[in-house]
Amino acid sequence: MELNIIAPMLMSEAHLVASNIPEDDHPAWDAGTTFTKGAKVISPLSHRIYESMQDGNIAHDPIGDDGTWWLDLRATNRWSAFDNRRANRASRTDQITYSIVPTMDCDAISLFGLTAGTVRIEVWDGASRIYDQSFVMVDKGRVVSAYTWFWGGIAYARHKVLNGFPGYIGHRIDLTISAPGAVAEVGHIILGRNDLIGTVLNGAEVQHVSHSRKDYDSFGDEMLVRRGSTRKITIPLQVPTIQAPRVMDVIAEVDGLVVSFYGSPDGGLYGIEGLGFVDDHTQPLDAAGDSVFTLVMKTLK
Repeated sequence: MELNIIAPMLMSEAHLVASNIPEDDHPAWDAGTTFTKGAKVISPLSHRIYESMQDGNIAHDPIGDDGTWWLDLRATNRWSAFDNRRANRASRTDQITYSIVPTMDCDAISLFGLTAGTVRIEVWDGASRIYDQSFVMVDKGRVVSAYTWFWGGIAYARHKVLNGFPGYIGHRIDLTISAPGAVAEVGHIILGRNDLIGTVLNGAEVQHVSHSRKDYDSFGDEMLVRRGSTRKITIPLQVPTIQAPRVMDVIAEVDGLVVSFYGSPDGGLYGIEGLGFVDDHTQPLDAAGDSVFTLVMKTLK
């Protein structure tokens, strides 16, 4: 099994050219309108939702505000799929569509936090459709016995990763996330270049990191405050020493960026996949031919 990292293309209006999700979560901020405390607005420039912190809020642009007048809540529904978080999901009844024109060569895509029956990926070169694949999101990994095969119900995969499609500069990539009769959701989309890091060795560890905490009410009784969880993944890798500079360059390129990493094209093998960042990378060099080192990744909520 090989470990891959998708170096992300940073999304902007130049890339996201169309979507069936309107950006109408709340009224757009207007410099001439007076907003009361608690009023919510959106900014078409930042694609984020803000809440007024005071009455008489007029002519204070929420972009760049220090919190005196506006509280930055989250990305708008349309842009929630590109805000570096899985928990804040873009949603729409039945179906979500995005049309993206990359400004860098993108041969891989990873979708997190899915609620969907199918995912379709199309690539267009002008008026010609040069790639078209649909994926049924049924999670067969939940079938662990004859009982679950017949009576376990249908479970759907929350993550899809694909590489090797022709997402070159100037092509248009159409994504369709379908959940007929329900609410389609996607937590985060990463589109970019796939980089092979190395061969995964035995001994990889997936650590559950709980962010919940124990609190007390006014009577001293214990309460568990649920705050979700993330994972810390420690991956021993084998890399030909001659490729060490390439691997170090890839890690340096994605340092401080939210990336997709996975251990197989199916994006679910052994749980070595996620949306996260590089936490630690020390690469000893073995002149004998192959170097073995440990890469530590941490996921985001």
